[in-house]
This record gives sequence, structure tokens and C-alpha cells, in this order.
Amino acid sequence: MTELTQAHQGNWLPGNYARIQAALAALPPPAERGLALAAVFDFDNTCVFRDIGQALFRVQMLELRYRICPDTLAALIPEDGAVLAGRPWPLLREALLSCYRGLWPLIQAGRYAEAKAAPAYGPFVALLAWLVSNARKAPHLGPRYVLSLLAKLQAGHRLDELRAFGLQVLRQLVAEPLATLSLEACLPEPLGHISVTLPTGLRPFAEMRDLMGFLQTHGLQCHVVSASSEWLVQTVAPVLGFPLRAEGIFGVRTAIDANGMLLPENATDYPLTFRDGKNVVIDRFIRARPWLVAGDADTDYDMLTRPEPAIRLLINRRQSGLIASLYPRPDILLQGIDQSAGCFRPSSETVD
Repeated sequence: MTELTQAHQGNWLPGNYARIQAALAALPPPAERGLALAAVFDFDNTCVFRDIGQALFRVQMLELRYRICPDTLAALIPEDGAVLAGRPWPLLREALLSCYRGLWPLIQAGRYAEAKAAPAYGPFVALLAWLVSNARKAPHLGPRYVLSLLAKLQAGHRLDELRAFGLQVLRQLVAEPLATLSLEACLPEPLGHISVTLPTGLRPFAEMRDLMGFLQTHGLQCHVVSASSEWLVQTVAPVLGFPLRAEGIFGVRTAIDANGMLLPENATDYPLTFRDGKNVVIDRFIRARPWLVAGDADTDYDMLTRPEPAIRLLINRRQSGLIASLYPRPDILLQGIDQSAGCFRPSSETVD
């Protein structure tokens, strides 16, 4: 079997590179394998450095590219809840909705520059970003709520409009430095001062891109199962050079009407692509045995611990929580990255 070229090897940890080579060498030819084999990748922080879904949320929020009315936004922010990060939930919710009500006439008219100059703009973007960041960690909300919310905030746009916007966002991201953006607002007590930091920039991992192409030359299907919006990953992955077909990319879906417009509702008969939902997608929609699985976070834990994969590749983001329990396992290929440069490094350790 032909080995990976030096270009393919890139900055892989040599041991990971060697184990992938050895596992591939042990495979019979495609015609003798029986069931087809697949490589299943998470996308955000696995195929690319940074999160494309969170980046779209940031740009959409800062540019106020919304088509949902205040009543629709109110329906997406649950009324129940006592506190969030020490602040009274009812007051947080009402402050956010009050700001949006003030901005909505300008947003609806497409007068975005005027809306961004309005007094409500700063508190709105800081509150929304702060709420999303803290809701991920809140037991009564959590990642399942946040991932669904980010997708539903895109409602009112047609898919073709969103794809064009997604490409615009991608162009911005690859030009941005890998840095952070801070948002803050001073609100009436008891809400007080809030602040949140959002990452900027995005870089593809060349090694993952090359690995996909290499696996395909050896008869493996390559798929992505992402916790970002499906249409978004389908749009940006080919532009970043990943050799993937749109039908092989799965992500968060919302309902779509007959005119191709996204609705603020969950798609029917389709799981949220988070944790166990990723395994449901693999079992229902990927007609091949997962031979390689790659991820980076808790959302990927369930597919990384499936019984079938010969290769379990885990990007080391030095996280705590469930995914950290996999770092020391001998069957895990732990791959380090340089977070300042957004690239692989030939180590299992990650550096800033």
C-alpha cells in the first residue's frame, strides 16, 4: 500500500501518523471488505481551528442580519428559569427583548448602520453573546438548547441567501487574526456589568484535509457530522479544500418551507447532531461501518466511543469534562495543536 507522502504527514504526531498507516495497511482491498468503510469527522475544531457555527453567530449578531420579529425571538428564549450566572433570568430575558424591540424597525427596514448606532445596539449584542455563552453551561439550558437556538436565529432567510452570507462570513474569518473580541455592557442593577469574549479568525487543518483525500484513495467514504448548521458546513467545507460532497455532510437542521426559507422550528424526524444524535446520524444515514472517527469535544464523545472504529482521533483542546476522560486512553490518537497559529504540531500536547 502506498504510504502517505511527506506533504500528507505535515505536523502529525509521528506515532499517530504511523498508527493510521499501519491500520490502513492491514485492510483488505476494497473489493474484499464486504461492508463499506467510512471515516466520520466532526468539523469545528477538528477539521478547522475555531467553530464556524459560533463565528456565523458572531457576525450575524454584530451585523444584525436577522429576519425574526421580536415575538419570534421571545418564543426562542424560554420564560422559565431562576438565574443564569448569578443574574435573574426574567430580567435578563426582558432586557434582551427590550433592546431587540427597539432595534427591530431599523433592522426590518434594512437600515443596519442606523441600528448599529442606536443606544440599544451595544447592550443587545453584549447581552445576546453573554446569554449564549453562559447558557451552554447552565443545567436548565445547556448545549442542546444553544445549538438549536443558533440555527433558529437564521430563520426568515432562504437557503440561497444564507449560503451567500456564509461565504461572506468565511472570507472575513480567514482574513481575521486568531484573536478575541470583547463585548461588554453596563445594565441597571441587579444585572450590572456584563462582559463576554468571542474568538475571531478560522484556519483549516491541512493535515485533516489531506487525510480525507488519502482515505478516499483507499476506498473509504468520508463524512462530516457537525454540531453547526448543516447548510453552513456544506457551503464552507469545499471552499476550504475539503474533498467532501454535500450529501456526505450532516449538521444541525431546522425546518424549511416550500420556498426554501428556514423556519424557527426543529426539523422533523432528524436528531440534533450533539452527542448521541451524532451516532443516530451515523446509523441512519451513513451506509458504511465507521472505521475512523475524529472529534475534539464532549459533543463527539459518543461517536468516539462507538465499538467499531479502528482509529479514534481526538484533537487535544485541553478540555475538562467528559472528553478529558478519553485523553489517556491507549486506543485514542491524541493530536496536539498550536492554538496561537491554529495548526497541528508533532506532539500530543497542545500549546498556546
